[in-house]
Amino acid sequence: MTADHGTRLLLLSATGAGKLAGLARDTAVLLTRPGGPSLPEVCARAADGPHAAHRLSVIGRTAEEVAARLDAHLAGETVREVHTGVADGPARVAFLFSGQGAQFAGMGQGLYRTERVYRETFDRCADAARPFVSTPLQRLLHPDAEPHVVHRTAHGALGTFCVSTALAELWRSRGVEPATVLGFSSGEYAAAACAGALRVEDAVRLLGTEITLAERVTDGAMAVVALDEHTALDVLEDFEPTVGIAAVISPAEVSLSGRAATLDRITQRLAASGIRVSRLPVPAGLHSPLQEPALGELAAVAKGVRTCVPRVPFVSTVTGRPLEAGQLTPVYWGRHMRGPVRFLDAIRVMDAMGIRAFLELGPGRALVGLGARCLPGGGRLWPASLGRSTDGTGTMLDALGRLYTAGAPVSRTAVGAGARPAP
Repeated sequence: MTADHGTRLLLLSATGAGKLAGLARDTAVLLTRPGGPSLPEVCARAADGPHAAHRLSVIGRTAEEVAARLDAHLAGETVREVHTGVADGPARVAFLFSGQGAQFAGMGQGLYRTERVYRETFDRCADAARPFVSTPLQRLLHPDAEPHVVHRTAHGALGTFCVSTALAELWRSRGVEPATVLGFSSGEYAAAACAGALRVEDAVRLLGTEITLAERVTDGAMAVVALDEHTALDVLEDFEPTVGIAAVISPAEVSLSGRAATLDRITQRLAASGIRVSRLPVPAGLHSPLQEPALGELAAVAKGVRTCVPRVPFVSTVTGRPLEAGQLTPVYWGRHMRGPVRFLDAIRVMDAMGIRAFLELGPGRALVGLGARCLPGGGRLWPASLGRSTDGTGTMLDALGRLYTAGAPVSRTAVGAGARPAP
C-alpha cells in the first residue's frame, strides 16, 4: 500500500443501509491491510459500479485517512467529509453561476495547476477578456494578488466568469451535466454560454462591454437591506429616483443601488427604524438608474452578437422565468444592466421544475446560501464547487461525492484519477 498526496474520492453503494455499512467496514479494513491495494486503486474499482441506491462518499488524501473517516462514521460520529444518501433516480442538477463580488486572491489556483480542462477553459476566457482588463486575469489566481487588482469591478466580473466557465467544463468532464442553469448578475453571461445561447467569446465581449460602461459611474453605492421587494419600493417612493432595487435576493432581502448621497439617506432612515443594512464596496452603482445613459452603447455592441437557442434550459434572472426563444436581444441585455436581478423568482422556478440539487459554479458560497434562504426546508442539496479554497480540488471532489449520493451520474475516469498533487 502506497501513500498518495492528492485528494481522492471514494464512492460506495449497496442495496440497503445495512449492506452499505458492511461494505464501508470492509473497505476500511482493506485500506489499512499491509500490502493491500492503494487508495487510488480502491477508488477506481469502487467507481466502476454498478451503483445501487444506498450511497456513501468520502474524500481523503491517504488510505489511512479515508479508513479513519469511515470508521468514525460507522461509530456514529458526524464526519464532515462523509456523505450518505438514497438515490431513487438520476439527480437533476442546476448550475448556479456566481456574479462579481465573490472573487478572492488565489481562487481555485489548485484546479488551474492540476486540471487541464479547467486551465485551458480559463485561459480561453482570459484571452478573450484582455481588451477589458488592465492585467492578465491569471494574476487573480495568485494568493498574493494585490487587492486593487482583485477587487476592481471589471477584474471581479470577468475573473469570476473565467472561473465559473472553467468549472462548468470540469464538471461536465466528470459526468455532471446541468438540467438547468441560472446566473446572478454578471453570472448571467456565464449561464448563457454554458447553455449554448452565446459563444464564450461573445459572452465575454458583452460582459466586458457592460462592466466597462458601468465603471464610468464613480458616485454610486450599493447596500443589502432586510426588506421584501414591495416594502422596499414603498420606501424608495420617498426619495429621488437615483436609487433603485438592484436585486431581489431572498424573501426578505433586496439590494439597493444608485447615487451614494441618496442611498446614504435611505439607509440612515432604515437603520434608525431597526432595519438591518449592509453596505457593499461597489462604487459603480450596478443595476441602478445610474446605468441608463450607457444602455444605448451596450445595445449597439449586442446587435453584433449572434445568439442561439439554448441547448440547456436557462432560467433568466432578468425576467425571473425560463428563457424564451429569441429573448436574448439587445433590449434584454439592457434590462440586465439596469436591473433588478430577480434571483428569488428564478430559484423558485427551478424548484417548481423539480430541481433538488443546486450547485454553485464560481468562487464562494453566496448563491447556495441565498438559495437555501429562498427555499427553506430539507430535501435539497446546496454544494459549492470552490468555496473559499485557493486549492479547490478537495472542495470539488467533496461536492461531487454529495451529488453522487443524491443520484448524479459520475465519470469513473474522473473519480479514479482523483485530484493530482500540484507540481
